Amino acid sequence: MPPQALALAFAASIYPPAVVAVIALGRGEQVRSRVLAFVVAAMLITYAVGTILLFLLDDVGVTGSHHLTPSAALDLALGVLLLGLAIRLRRKQLAQQRDRDLGTSAEDTKKGTSKIERYLESRRLAFVLGITLYVLPSPIYIAAVKEISDASLSTSGKLVALFVTVAVMLWLIELPMLALVLFPARASSSLEQINAWFARNGRLLAVIACAGAGAYLSIKGLVNLTG
Repeated sequence: MPPQALALAFAASIYPPAVVAVIALGRGEQVRSRVLAFVVAAMLITYAVGTILLFLLDDVGVTGSHHLTPSAALDLALGVLLLGLAIRLRRKQLAQQRDRDLGTSAEDTKKGTSKIERYLESRRLAFVLGITLYVLPSPIYIAAVKEISDASLSTSGKLVALFVTVAVMLWLIELPMLALVLFPARASSSLEQINAWFARNGRLLAVIACAGAGAYLSIKGLVNLTG
């Protein structure tokens, strides 16, 4: 199991909209079934997309020691993309702080949360939302899948490594799911506090994750291109 893939999966786990969604599932009726539907959908689509990426990367020949130059170029491209994304998210965070100072961000957050809640009124809609939020892979997740593809593993070994990577990547919705399934009443109030914290700090965490992963991939790509 490539440790770099696990580190990238942990960085990719910082996804505030999914945290807001799973916490919103703690409100209302049928909490257990709705939160299970959401997380199962997220896991299925993430693993399916990862499997497609895994075989696609192998087929096009941009992974492994035999394709060092295209592999390094892809790492560098993903790194630059993530650094650009970090800058964009940082600018949005600063704008959000200005809105908070003006007293407008709270109203915007409330509107966004109420919209998510409308999508979580049934198990079917919760399942659809889980697919919708995770169907497009983030650049960090693509980089994590590439690390698995680069590793000297059998096909079955890569698929197992991908499963572990997905489990790590989704921990921010898996742990609230377990809490809501085991202790729905007690977990709801605690998760509301976590939601409030993420509303204040989630974008900053995403900036740090993108910047860290982008710096790692950029340096790795440059070293392999010039080495």
